Amino acid sequence: MTIIDGAAPPASDLVKEGSDLSFMADVVEQSRETPVIVDFWAPWCGPCRTLGPPLERAVRNAGGKVRLVKINIDENPGVAGQLGVKSIPAVYAFDQGRPSMASWARSPKARSSSSSIASPAPT
Repeated sequence: MTIIDGAAPPASDLVKEGSDLSFMADVVEQSRETPVIVDFWAPWCGPCRTLGPPLERAVRNAGGKVRLVKINIDENPGVAGQLGVKSIPAVYAFDQGRPSMASWARSPKARSSSSSIASPAPT
C-alpha cells in the first residue's frame, strides 16, 4: 500500500473477499506493508454474520492502518485447513507476512468444560 500525501486508500480497498487462490497476494504479501485481518466465515454461521459488520466498520474507521480479507470457508477451505481452523468465526491477524494473532469462537460445550476445569473437584 502506498499512501500519497497522507491520504488513506479508498474504503473499497480496505475490505475485500479473498480466496485460496488470492491468499498469498491479498494477505501474505499485503501484510508486509499493512497488517491484514483475515475473517474466516460461512454464510450459514450466525456468529459470523454478527461479527462481520462491526469488524468491517472498525477496519474502515482505522483509515488504512489495517485491511480486512474475508474468506468464505465453504468455497475456500484450503487456507483455513492449513491454518488449522476448526470452528468459525475465526479471525487471524497477519503482519510482515506471518500470522501474529488468532481468535476463534468456542462452542458452548467447550466453554462449560473449561469452566469446570477451573472449579475445584467435589470431595
